[in-house]
Amino acid sequence: MYHQPPPNVDSGAIEVGADASLTGGLCMDEVDENGTGIPGALPSKTPVSLLQELCMRRGISPKYDLLQIEGAVHEPTFVYRVTVGEFAANGSGQSKKKAKHAAAKAVLDIIIQGGGAGAGGPSSGGAPGAAPELSTQIVSPYDDGIPGNPVGSLQELCMARRWPPPTYELTSEEGFPHERTFSIACTIGNTREIGTGKSKKLAKRQAAFKMSQRLKDQPVEQPPVTVLTDDDEEIAQKLAARYSGLKDSKVLSLTTSDSRKVSHFHKNLKQAPGKKLQELQTISLSSLSLNFVQMLQDIAQEANFVVTYVDIEELSVSGQHQCLVQLSTLPVAVCYGTGTSVKEAQATAAHNALEYLMIMTKK
Repeated sequence: MYHQPPPNVDSGAIEVGADASLTGGLCMDEVDENGTGIPGALPSKTPVSLLQELCMRRGISPKYDLLQIEGAVHEPTFVYRVTVGEFAANGSGQSKKKAKHAAAKAVLDIIIQGGGAGAGGPSSGGAPGAAPELSTQIVSPYDDGIPGNPVGSLQELCMARRWPPPTYELTSEEGFPHERTFSIACTIGNTREIGTGKSKKLAKRQAAFKMSQRLKDQPVEQPPVTVLTDDDEEIAQKLAARYSGLKDSKVLSLTTSDSRKVSHFHKNLKQAPGKKLQELQTISLSSLSLNFVQMLQDIAQEANFVVTYVDIEELSVSGQHQCLVQLSTLPVAVCYGTGTSVKEAQATAAHNALEYLMIMTKK
């Protein structure tokens, strides 16, 4: 059967004659009860293919026109009009293919109804219900037996109940290249359903449909999340124990004595007679010929503080090496640097540390 939503039929565009025939003489009398009037008729066809075969006998081609696109950008609704001779009908769907099928189904319904209302009636003698039921030959373009759009329906269900949105993941892909079978998992919280199909779209539809069936009877207040496992609870308890003291801990503030020590250190650093510190105020750190690592080490020996480099194993977001340089001053200064190599990252960190010292010792 055809499982699309009822199409929007533009009745004002339909002009059915007394004999319910299409331009060129095509009418429902040409299709007998067994469908043998259509060349190569099959027991089930999509609306588009069935309408095409119905029109081929008289050399009439159905014309499809895109009327408009409605709805949000991420969830559009397409509206198509199909014209066959004097018949016209509209159909809508969430894809152009679905909209065309809906329009074809609508015009087929009009042809069927017109054939039954003709003056002479069908070839069977005009008895009620003698017109062939073309609707029994029409199937969904997905041919999976799932009505409507289960993916969109599940999304709306989650939004209405304020649940996390569903996620879809391809779990397996099996079979020959011309006969693949896909499996897609639909997950909401800790609830998981798997759908299979001959295409990813069919597998996704089935997974969404299974999830909807599973959740439709679940109370709104109960989200589809299971209780934490023993391992999850153990991890949560360890984290809670580790950070439980943070709420009661107090951030140490700088006392008056500490402030005096810091001020005294900076004052002594400015007044230090060291040659390297004096040169730091006169040179340009933008020169690429300088050895920043060696210069920082020389200043550290003069000012009596220690330089420590800490190389970070993880690369930065841009894929560069990272390094921290620590100066055992008062207070301790830490500068950051990056580079295409470990040495370049250390040099950048040393350069930034020199700029810090230049600012702190400027007279």
